[in-house]
Amino acid sequence: MRTIRWLIILVLIAIALWRLAPEISSISSLIKYIDKVQTPWLILTVVSQAGQYFGSGWLSQVLLKIAGYRINLKNTFLISCLNVFAAHILPVGDAGMIAATFYFYRKLGVQTGSIIFLALLWPIFGGVVLLSLFLSSLFYLPKPPTLSFHPSFITLTTASVATIIGLILFWGRKTILNKLILFVARFSFFEEIRRFKNNLPIYKKNLSHNKLYAAEGLLSAFIYYLSNIATLVLSFVTFGNLPPVSVIIFAYTLSLVAGWITFAPAGIGAAEATLILVFLHFNIDATLTIAAVLVFRLITFWLPIPFGALAFKILMKKDKSK
Repeated sequence: MRTIRWLIILVLIAIALWRLAPEISSISSLIKYIDKVQTPWLILTVVSQAGQYFGSGWLSQVLLKIAGYRINLKNTFLISCLNVFAAHILPVGDAGMIAATFYFYRKLGVQTGSIIFLALLWPIFGGVVLLSLFLSSLFYLPKPPTLSFHPSFITLTTASVATIIGLILFWGRKTILNKLILFVARFSFFEEIRRFKNNLPIYKKNLSHNKLYAAEGLLSAFIYYLSNIATLVLSFVTFGNLPPVSVIIFAYTLSLVAGWITFAPAGIGAAEATLILVFLHFNIDATLTIAAVLVFRLITFWLPIPFGALAFKILMKKDKSK
C-alpha cells in the first residue's frame, strides 16, 4: 500500500512538472512575485483558515449531541485543531487524526460506539456538502480547449450515477449490512460495532426530536469546506489576481480526492500536484499558480502545526487536572 501511495504521488508530481516545463522561463521570476504580496489579503487568508477548525468542531459537537453527549464547543474545537499536528505525528492518511480524536473523546467520557458514530457521520455530512460544491462548480467552469463538451455534462452524469448507486445501496442495504457484519465479526472490536448498531434507534430518536441538528450539521460542514476554499481564493487575491472561483472549487475538490487516494498525510504532495495541474489546464498563469498554491499549503498544512501542538498541550493539561 505504501509503495502504491508514493507511486501515485510521484506520478502526479511528474505530470505537474511536465506541464510546468514549457513555463520554466516565467517560473524563474517566482521570487519577484514576493513584491506583489498584498499584506492585508495575506492576513485575511490566514484568518479565513480558522473557520475550518470552527466548522469541524461545530459539526463534531452536533453529531455528539445526536449521540446523546453534550460536549463543550471549546473542546471539540481544540480536538479539531489537532488534525494537521496529528498527521505529522502519525503520517498515514488520516490515521493520526483518528487516533487523536478517539483518545481525547474517550477522555471526555464519550463511549467508543458514539465515537464510531461520529467517525461515520462526519464524512457523510462533509461528503454531501463537498459533492454539492463540486457539482455546482462544473456548471460555471470555463470550457477548456481540450474538451468537446461543457463540464456541466459531467455534473448531470455524476448526479445520475450517484442516484443509481444510492438506490442500489438503499435496496440492498440489508444484504450489504449482513455481509459487513460477517466480515467485521472476525475482529476484536466487533463488540463495539455491535453496541453502536444497538444504539442506532437512540440516535434516530434524538435526531427526530430535534430536526435542527441536521441543518446545523450541514451548515457547519459548509463552513468547514468554504473556509478552506476561501483560503485558496485569498491565496490568489494576495498576489492581485483571481481565477474563476468555479475553477478554484473544482481544483480544490480534486486535490482532496488525490489526497484520499494516496493516503498521504493531509494530502501532501498529491494535493499540490493536483492543484497545479488543474490550474494549468485552465490556462492560469504558471508563476501565479505556484505562488498561490505554496501560500495555500503553507497556511493549511505547515502554519497550523504550532497551534495544533498548543491544542494538544491544553487538552493533555485538562486530562491531568481531572
